[in-house]
Formats: sequence, structure tokens, C-alpha cells
Amino acid sequence: MNIESLSIGVICGGYSNEREISLKGAEAVNKALIVGGFNSKIIDIKTTKSLKNKETYKNIDFAFIMIHGKGGEDGEVQKVLKKLNILFSGSTDIGLQNSFDKVLAKELWIKKDIKTPKYITNVKSWNDLPNYFKKLSKLVIKPSKEGSSIGVSIINNNLEAFEEAIIHAKKFEGVPMIEEFISGRELTVSILGNLICDPIKITAKQDFYNYEAKYNSKDTSYEFINLEEQKLKDLKESCKKAFETLGCSKWGRVDLIESEKEFFFIEVNTVPGMTETSLVPKSAKNEGLSFLKLILKIIKDSIEN
Repeated sequence: MNIESLSIGVICGGYSNEREISLKGAEAVNKALIVGGFNSKIIDIKTTKSLKNKETYKNIDFAFIMIHGKGGEDGEVQKVLKKLNILFSGSTDIGLQNSFDKVLAKELWIKKDIKTPKYITNVKSWNDLPNYFKKLSKLVIKPSKEGSSIGVSIINNNLEAFEEAIIHAKKFEGVPMIEEFISGRELTVSILGNLICDPIKITAKQDFYNYEAKYNSKDTSYEFINLEEQKLKDLKESCKKAFETLGCSKWGRVDLIESEKEFFFIEVNTVPGMTETSLVPKSAKNEGLSFLKLILKIIKDSIEN
């Protein structure tokens, strides 16, 4: 299929807590396509009704999906597009469902011996924690179906902090997850079809790479790290395995922590940020791909695979 002939709709907005971030990324993608001479337009989804209405997608034959969180990364819009026989960017609805639910993702990884922090759910009180978790100095508490680190708390392990973090996590999508805290370097690896990009180390001035650090702070630093050749190869193969184990394909981003020469996988982002300063564009630029070439590669990989 000739990409130049496509009528592209950049599907964005949505009704999750990541709506504003989605709109920023979609604007950047749409602008790059139009400047590049492609037929593109923004389609802003505001309700579940508009997401499921076939008229929303009238006169497009390819959907570049930029909805983060609910509606876009849980497989809902993909199911609608599949029924309408409209091609779309990124993973199938199965891969999206598996990665969107952090509990399900962890279970799938554990079955394939992919290292991920130990976790537990359905614990309402600190006193109900198993001894393993009670003895940890720090815990991570997060909602199981949110992105952009929304609702995440890293706490010193005590009753008061635990209960505050659980209450906070309950405000968001999914169930509260309690994870062991893994100390180490925060890394992210972008996946673009068969291209597994070099890892980026993220250093945030905040306690961790939270929403503020991702989108508002000017103090967060990003650097490509030097790894011994075999270790880099192993890391990229592990990221590919973690990505594909969840049924994900085409493009995405894998987040992990390097601790004492081991890699602990945290989550997969199936619709990563796409402003020109986001992590995937940074990775693509390091691989010699301009922002427009990155967008076209995502479209091409989505059509051909």
C-alpha cells in the first residue's frame, strides 16, 4: 500500500487522565504529516459514544492512534477500527489488553521467567501484608490500569504511609498493586518494528520518574548509556521478549530498572508519548530517524505486519 495515498486520522484525546498529553502528541504527529505533504487530520475523541460511532472515522483509511490510557491502550478503539476494516497503528486489541492491565502483564511475564518486581494485590491494610513485604524498607503502590505514573506512590514502609498510598491509588483505574521497590537505574527501550533502540537512562530530581518529572520538570535528564556489547544485545533481546510475550507488536516502549546487573521489567507502553521531545522520538533520532521518518516507519510497520 502506498502511504502517500492514505487518508490518515490521528485519533487522540480520549477520556482518561492522560487526555491533555494525548492532544499534545497528536498535534505534533498531525503537523509533521501535513508539513511532509500527507493527508492527515485530527480526530478528537471525547466520549465512549464518539469512540464507538462509525461516523467518527468517516473518510479515513488509516488511524494513527494517540489516545493514552483508557479507550486507546486498553484495546477499545482498536476493536472498533477492526470492525470497520480501518488499518491502525500499533498492537492488536489482545496485546493492548495484556499490557494495559499491569497485573495481567506481570503474570504473563512470570510464566515466561521474565524478571519483574514481586507484587501483591487485594491488601487493604498494612497489617494484612505478607511478611516478605512487611520487611521491605520501601514499597511501590500504584493503580493497575493507569499510565504516565498517575496514582503511583513510593513510600517508606510503614502503616500510615501505606494506607495513604492505597487511598490515593484507589482514585484511579484498576486495583491497587503493592510492589517491592527495586533500587537502580531507570531505563526505557523503544521498539520500532524490528528495530530495538538503544536504552535511555532517566534521572529525575523527584523521588522517581513521576507525572511531574515526565511532563513539567526541566530538571529531568535523559542519556544514552554505554553497555558492554553482549550486555546490550541481551538487554535488547529481553526487551523484545517482554514486549512480544504480552502480544504487543509494531511499536511501543518498554520500561525497566537495572539493579545489580539484573533487569527488572516494569511495564510496556503501547501508545507512548509523541511530542518531539518524548522518549520514542529521542530514541528514533539516535537511530538516525527524523520525527517524520519515525511516524512513517510506524505507519509502514503497522500496514505491512
